[in-house]
Amino acid sequence: MGYSEETVRFTEDVIERAHRYGFPLVGIVSAMDYDAVPSHFIGHRDYMCDTKKTGDYMEGAKSLIILGVQVWDSLFDMVIKVGDHHEYPDEWRGRYYARRMTRHLDGLGYRTELEPELLSKKRMAQLGGIGGFGKQSLIVNPEFGPWLRLRSILTDAELVPTDPFTEDLCGECDECVKACPVGALTPHKVDPDRCLLGMRWEDRLSEEFRDVYMEHSPSLTESTWLMCNTCQKACPIGRDLRFEKRDRVLAQ
Repeated sequence: MGYSEETVRFTEDVIERAHRYGFPLVGIVSAMDYDAVPSHFIGHRDYMCDTKKTGDYMEGAKSLIILGVQVWDSLFDMVIKVGDHHEYPDEWRGRYYARRMTRHLDGLGYRTELEPELLSKKRMAQLGGIGGFGKQSLIVNPEFGPWLRLRSILTDAELVPTDPFTEDLCGECDECVKACPVGALTPHKVDPDRCLLGMRWEDRLSEEFRDVYMEHSPSLTESTWLMCNTCQKACPIGRDLRFEKRDRVLAQ
């Protein structure tokens, strides 16, 4: 499909702005290409349903913008219990940065939808060239490995799609599968009822799983803990970059 010079320049500006707004990884996916991918069932306890299509969120949608940041600190894996629900500080940060882009597009007269919940960000990341599916079912980027967080924007702005990611980064490696402390992984598939992130609270704290859960999801305070990321730690891709040049600088 050919695109006008104006659309090409507009896309370049969107990508450059996304970099300035704090996202080193940016992918563009056409709504048509995304919708051509068959829906799949989401086995998460909060979403026992199939993924949706762009038209379920916006009539006349044309593009998806997928934005990625490197997980370079444990803050990204933090969970805070507030009353009877859980909050994720990384979500606040990522959505704040992404809203800069929605405000920009809104100001130009385009419609935007931030984070349509039942559109797969992982599929967008693969279609948009950010990375491929790893054997732990996470998106693996050739530089940052599985240490990524993704934000998405649906819009009726026409943008030039970036090339999909087609490389197999895992090859014969299955370190993530072997590292899972509860055996929830088989290559490219997660058992959501056994994964420490997906299982019910009463199962996590049962006699069978409590000790392993507390080891792999340690508490920081009475109300704060880290999500299990053992399968990510096992991946050799991006491991050396995770904490590179991020140490706290103290006054001399």
